[in-house]
Amino acid sequence: MDLRPSELALRDWVRTRLNTSIIREIAALDYGMRVDGHRRAIEELLVARRLPDELEWEPGEVLSLCASTPIADRHPVPGSAGWRAHVARLFACTILTRTGEAAHLSSLVESALDLGPEATAQAARFLAWCRIHTPGCWRDEPVSRPFLTLGLLLMYDDPRLRDEFADEVRAAVPIELWWADDTPSAPLKEATGGPAWRVWRSLVDRHTEHALLRSWFRLDVSR
Repeated sequence: MDLRPSELALRDWVRTRLNTSIIREIAALDYGMRVDGHRRAIEELLVARRLPDELEWEPGEVLSLCASTPIADRHPVPGSAGWRAHVARLFACTILTRTGEAAHLSSLVESALDLGPEATAQAARFLAWCRIHTPGCWRDEPVSRPFLTLGLLLMYDDPRLRDEFADEVRAAVPIELWWADDTPSAPLKEATGGPAWRVWRSLVDRHTEHALLRSWFRLDVSR
């Protein structure tokens, strides 16, 4: 994978797949309220030369609802309902992650991986850019920032990233907050929130055999 950090690589990949009907579905998620306003705001994001640090209610509310939608389809067929849901969620999570909302990063990584190598490659470029620039709220949340590294690691397996994730966690989480079994699980879970923590655990379980990561996410290394 050619890792060239880019703010817009993932947005641009999604844009070519986010058709009019998917945009309408996202815009209507808030009980069908203010659909036209949400739709126009989404369309503006699709052509913006820079992504925003903050979002207005339109389209922030429907993007948050879209990003929070669980998707069971792990192997979506292009054009299927599962594929459409992943494309929509990947777009929403891209915009929200750019603003610094750590709670949706795990869903971004999950949808990118489930959509396949093309989406994964562009998501890795986007997260590499976020690691460098720490946009939005990322710079103010030291305990959340290591998850940018973890997300990149799950898509771009590099031993250096494993070490960097471990070092970032140790720097961000005081040792007195670690559990008695020498894992930082509790503060990491608190930083991401319960639903996102469960997604991270599933991703680590599915995509890495690294013993330290698996122990920190309280997984059975021996399976």
